[in-house]
Amino acid sequence: MSMKPPSADLKRLLDPKAIAVVGASNREGNIGRIIFERLVSSLRKLYPVHPREASILGHAAISDVAALPDGIDLAVVATGAAASVDAVEACAARGIPFVIIVAGGFSETGSRGEILEQRLKAVAKDTGCRILGPNSLGIFVPRERLDTIFVEHGDKALGRGGGVAFVTQSGSVGVEALGLASNIGFGLRAFVGLGNKCDLDELDFLNYFGNDRDTSCLAFYLEDIAHGRRFLESARAVTQRKAVIVLKAGRTPTGARAVSSHTGRLAGMDAVIGGAFRQYGVQRVVDDEELCDAAKCLALLPPARGNRVAVLTPAGGFGVMCADYVEVDQRGIPLAMARLSSRTVERIRAATLPYAACENPVDLTASADDAMFGASLDALLADDGVDIIICTAFFAPPAISDDLIETVAVRARQNAKPIITFTQYGPFTDLYLRRFHDEGVVGFPSISRAVRAARFIVERARILASLGAPS
Repeated sequence: MSMKPPSADLKRLLDPKAIAVVGASNREGNIGRIIFERLVSSLRKLYPVHPREASILGHAAISDVAALPDGIDLAVVATGAAASVDAVEACAARGIPFVIIVAGGFSETGSRGEILEQRLKAVAKDTGCRILGPNSLGIFVPRERLDTIFVEHGDKALGRGGGVAFVTQSGSVGVEALGLASNIGFGLRAFVGLGNKCDLDELDFLNYFGNDRDTSCLAFYLEDIAHGRRFLESARAVTQRKAVIVLKAGRTPTGARAVSSHTGRLAGMDAVIGGAFRQYGVQRVVDDEELCDAAKCLALLPPARGNRVAVLTPAGGFGVMCADYVEVDQRGIPLAMARLSSRTVERIRAATLPYAACENPVDLTASADDAMFGASLDALLADDGVDIIICTAFFAPPAISDDLIETVAVRARQNAKPIITFTQYGPFTDLYLRRFHDEGVVGFPSISRAVRAARFIVERARILASLGAPS
């Protein structure tokens, strides 16, 4: 069994005060240029390293790593594979504690790349310089205005920050998933691209973000798991405080072979991994949409105290579909349609139109207005037989206004009972979901995803109960 050094204090990686970019350039489209340009807005001390340039974007260039001043926290190396190894060795000799390597061309390419990667491992082991990558997209920490990612990744939509630490072995899976999630609102604490994991790996970031007060949920995309038992033991400790979600790729024989081709590592037996996740309180998802949806809702919603769901809608057909999704057992996490108390039914009937359906699912009809939604939500929130509310918030009915967002949001903020919204409004759907998200309301563009979110928070409560942790 390979030994791993103690998990690093990653503060100087994720919040560096001084950054060197090796391979920074004035040439448009150059990866080093893109990274340096992104870092300019971070307002940190920047040191471009280039042997032939006098200055880069107004910053005096330094000819080589050895000439860098003291106090550099992080070096981002944006050169070819072989040159990257030389640069990392120079960074370690200069006493730089963290290095991000962007280049590919290492163990994933065969024996020649494996030799280069072994040199990197030796640097980390012999000097204590901690390495993220190689083949890493780097890091993105919105609140710190820190961004080393050179591809499009929804950075503007994610710029408000949030509580999800998103750690991914595949950079492309990570940035595409986050880009899609940001369309409807997603609260990102940090993005970390692990790459080939020659040194820093998922265990380091599990331990760091598990103890980070600004992180409320950890989401991982992994193709192989280094130091599996230690990862699981740490996950069990972390998940008593915040949710840990893993998308483990390579579930099928073909997928496992693809993992070996992609990373140069074995994927592991899926049945064993799935059982271990359940035992140690890790919530497993099966695709990138589930990963983002689970992270979004578990970062914002409390664990459900039970599995009884009430549905509030101005469109009867969607209420029927929602009931179907609720009552069909999926993922081994059964939900049930709540039986409303007579007091709740009477409160809803008194606040709505005579032809509204006041049993669960509650159908306010297309004649509903904002006040009817508010009064009905109040009644459902007060009902002890309701654990979760799914509110289908539509803006097409003539008496519904944009004030419905605040009508729902103020109740979501003031009550511990989870409210999940589903909305569709043609080409404006994403816009309205982002507005809900900005007000702290979890929302999705389909009934199935809204109901699945309810299962995630029921599963979270079960995990806490099984671990003896307070919910």
